[in-house]
Amino acid sequence: MTWFHRYRRLWRCPEVWVLTGLALLTRLWQLGVPNEIVFDEVYFRTFASNYLNGHYFFDIHPPLVKLLFASIGSLFQLSAPQVASGDMGIILLRLLPALAGAALVPLVYLILRQLHFGRRIATLGGLCILLDNALLVESRFVLMDSLLLLAGFGAISAYLAFCKAEGRRRWMYVLVMSLLLGALVSTKWTGLAIVWLVSVVWLYEGVLRRWPWRRMVGEGAVVVLTITVIYVGSFMVHFTLLNRSGDGDAYMSERFQSTLRGSRYYDARAHVSFWDKLIELNHEMYSAQSSLNGVTHPYASRWYSWPFMLRPIYYWQGQTLQDGRQGNIYLLGNPVIWVAGTISVTVALVALAVSSKWLRARRGLTVFLLAGYMINFVPFAFIDRPMFLYHYLFAFVLSILLFCVVVEGLFNWQATKYSRRATQWTCSAILVAMCLSFVYFLPLSYGLPLSQSDLQQHMWLQSWR
Repeated sequence: MTWFHRYRRLWRCPEVWVLTGLALLTRLWQLGVPNEIVFDEVYFRTFASNYLNGHYFFDIHPPLVKLLFASIGSLFQLSAPQVASGDMGIILLRLLPALAGAALVPLVYLILRQLHFGRRIATLGGLCILLDNALLVESRFVLMDSLLLLAGFGAISAYLAFCKAEGRRRWMYVLVMSLLLGALVSTKWTGLAIVWLVSVVWLYEGVLRRWPWRRMVGEGAVVVLTITVIYVGSFMVHFTLLNRSGDGDAYMSERFQSTLRGSRYYDARAHVSFWDKLIELNHEMYSAQSSLNGVTHPYASRWYSWPFMLRPIYYWQGQTLQDGRQGNIYLLGNPVIWVAGTISVTVALVALAVSSKWLRARRGLTVFLLAGYMINFVPFAFIDRPMFLYHYLFAFVLSILLFCVVVEGLFNWQATKYSRRATQWTCSAILVAMCLSFVYFLPLSYGLPLSQSDLQQHMWLQSWR
């Protein structure tokens, strides 16, 4: 049975098409507004332009996503200045993150169905992704996090499919999962958290189900080799394209700079092996991240504040119109969904601690989701450099999956104690609250003009200002 036939019933579900259509609409609508560089777009556009003109740059993250942005510029024949300034390329470069952000909505639905949730719960989970304002904003600009989320949760979905497959289909899913994990790590080192999570669960499942050890060794080798090839390959392209002196020279040794044309240390006879360059650059990336300890930023926030969304990020401020109104864009989540996610994490932790009966059927899944949440959240407690609300997005999506676990338990309890009609009323109330909150904060997601008094009404907490 082919993959298409395996999942044909899923794609016939009308809610998937509705979720996907709404995701595309919300992520792509007015994608070119504002028609100027927003927040960290300046870095990613500059990096992409450097690939086009060959000037060496330095960044603390691996190069894969920046190479993808550069490839879009090259595909549409944009010059390096056009990519850097946004001229002619505002929508083109934003298109990739927007499509990734839209794809996350049906992907979460698929994951919930793979975890044997009913269509109503899966739809609710997809709507949480669709209606969160922070995920919406982050996917509408030339930033890496929507691509990071898609690769990470795509790898989890591929793992769930691989666990149930046999024969050639199993190896196909192993390869898909490996490619996505490789893309994840080659975008940001924090992706190693998902690699760790999948690896531990895979080993546990293998021992529990007594999978053949030779097959497990083979699967592990495919995963390690694929991740390594993608990671190393992205740096090969990186070094090949960046062969001229640039702003990043100062971070590298004189020996490294001797290979960059235009550098004062350039030597046409110099030869530095790829492996020496790779080791030096990765060492400098790690050192640079450590050197940021103690640095401050007005919109930085501590890790323990993220579940409560105490400090959003001010992304853009538009010009003041004649009537006094002004557009503003904040990385600010949907409060209803963030509160629901945080409460669900707490409820799940308490339920596990007291061995709650209603959690018994979902105990293993809850442990898995909590482990994923913690490994994507707690390590930030040991990092002293400036961190921001978007560092929480991986853990946030996992909190939504935990919300689905808790809501399923609530619905089952209501159906038993009262009636199925009670669950319908509860579900409707949740949806209405999420939709109203999403619409209320939409002006701060799209930068729609607001008067100063209206803007202040949206600032529910003093720390949001």
